[in-house]
Amino acid sequence: MDKLKMIKEDEYLNSYIKENKISDQMIEDYYSSFYRVLESRNKCKNCKGLYQCAQKSVGERLSLAYMGVVVEEVEYCDYMLKDKNTTKLLGNYVYSDIPEILKDIDLDNIEFTDTQKELYAYLLAILHDKRNKGLYISGDLGVGKTYLCIALANSLVKENKKVAYVKVSNFISDMKGYIGTNSDLLKKNIENLKMADYLFLDDLGSEAVSEFVRDDILFTILDYRLENNLMTIITSNLNFEDLLKHYQYDRKEKSNISKAKRLVERIDILTDKYTLVGKNMRRI
Repeated sequence: MDKLKMIKEDEYLNSYIKENKISDQMIEDYYSSFYRVLESRNKCKNCKGLYQCAQKSVGERLSLAYMGVVVEEVEYCDYMLKDKNTTKLLGNYVYSDIPEILKDIDLDNIEFTDTQKELYAYLLAILHDKRNKGLYISGDLGVGKTYLCIALANSLVKENKKVAYVKVSNFISDMKGYIGTNSDLLKKNIENLKMADYLFLDDLGSEAVSEFVRDDILFTILDYRLENNLMTIITSNLNFEDLLKHYQYDRKEKSNISKAKRLVERIDILTDKYTLVGKNMRRI
């Protein structure tokens, strides 16, 4: 194939030539640069992500600039730019239990069912600061509570909000592990949840109850957020009546209804109740 034709048939190079009014003679003079860029960018064709990058340096490819002469430059590909942007955004999570597979979803790119439409609208209102109160979202397993809330959380960090997204049972297990071994980290994590712009407590009521869990962790966090009017979003498989029963008994089956009531009262004031109905999507 004719050298000039090969260069001009490449979409990127053809656009560069037209934009900078590059003559055929200049293409001849700088042919080696044009060819190296063509080779580099051809390696990116049909690429589906950084995991299959064929470049010498992952996520980097050659490009051309024009400064009166043709100049080769190195640029990040779209996948690398997205990865770097995601890493930067993840810095807005002060705590995150979000699985890797869901880190890219947000309210702009998720699909939702008819039964999830109303909840989606509520979450959108939170994103756009049109709600003054959080949500307590109850419902059966697999109806989409966690999925929708993660989409909101990811949308919020893209707005540079400080967010804590906590899988309650995981968080409690981790915090128990720090008792007597890393009290500074224990305090730091609790402070992060207390002070985050937005706190998500996912699957509340799934954790084993003790006085430490109920009174020193959950009550401490929620009481602070209530006093400081901080947005809190909670998901649970339990309604309020069952939630009260859950926190009434500790691991020794010792009943303390007053302690349970003061915790649930904080949740009641911080949030509006919403029940999400629908099919278990995990079984479809």
